[in-house]
Amino acid sequence: MLASKPQRVFITGAGGYIGSRVTEFALRAGYIVHGLTRTPAKAARLRALGAIPIEGDMSQLDLLRAEASKADIVVHLADAWVDDFSQPYDNVVKIDGAAVDAMTFGLSQSPSQRRLFVGTSGVGVAKPDENGGETDEDAPEDPNPINGRIRCEKHILSKAGEGIKVCIMRLPPFVYGRGGSGVKLFMEVFAKVGAVVRIGEGNVQMSVVHVDDAARAYVCALEKACVEPGVTKKVYNVTDTSDVSFRKFTDAMAATLGLPVRAMEVPEAMEFAGPLVAGFFSGRIRGKGDRARAELGWIPTEVGIIEDIRNGSYVKVAKEITATQA
Repeated sequence: MLASKPQRVFITGAGGYIGSRVTEFALRAGYIVHGLTRTPAKAARLRALGAIPIEGDMSQLDLLRAEASKADIVVHLADAWVDDFSQPYDNVVKIDGAAVDAMTFGLSQSPSQRRLFVGTSGVGVAKPDENGGETDEDAPEDPNPINGRIRCEKHILSKAGEGIKVCIMRLPPFVYGRGGSGVKLFMEVFAKVGAVVRIGEGNVQMSVVHVDDAARAYVCALEKACVEPGVTKKVYNVTDTSDVSFRKFTDAMAATLGLPVRAMEVPEAMEFAGPLVAGFFSGRIRGKGDRARAELGWIPTEVGIIEDIRNGSYVKVAKEITATQA
């Protein structure tokens, strides 16, 4: 760590799918973690890990400002979109922007010398490579993104130099593992409609990362992001591999769920399984994670997504889904 005494980290979304893993790994690394969470049950789980739970949400700006002002580092993982995927993304941008304003101002008033704000974005903010290749963090933004997340990212980056340093962690569309996240969500959708949807031939490839590997990347950033003199902001793609085809992905889910695969084009997929499936399963989102490996010393080590679906944590998920629909 950067200092002899333990550094204090304030994590929003600390009780969530990724946040709980970041919390656990940060605690293991010797950080003191104050974690924002909305429910008593998640607060109890954070307390059991050794973190200090802060019950509240992103609308409580005074609370966010106060916690940030006492922190060395803020990690922002809370996402207003997950509460309601159908809401206009303008609402998400507004909620997130106000929360970021409160936390970055608070952090700028912290007596710490570190004052690092770690924000969360997505690899999908970058314009896909025309030849289907990988993009890096310097690629132009996608003019037709699945949502307006780039606005949240830009807002966070605009705070760099205002008494704080800023690091953005861009996650791939599929963070997987431990039987959770979007993989579970899509398995539930497909079980309801009776088939796994594939867009076209399914040859498009995507970026993925295991939730534990993603969490370790965040902890690497706590220690190593923006430590060079004069560097006030950095962006990192947190991707393990970008070579997973939707064909292999859908075949794995179909095998585990015991369902057929139905190939269709986007309009039919929207009608059959909804816009979320159609959007995610047609996107060409491939971001290389070389910078995070080189600069943060991040080394992904967890099981691959296809293996995890076929023989790992999602086998239990499939059994539970099947049992509820029996």
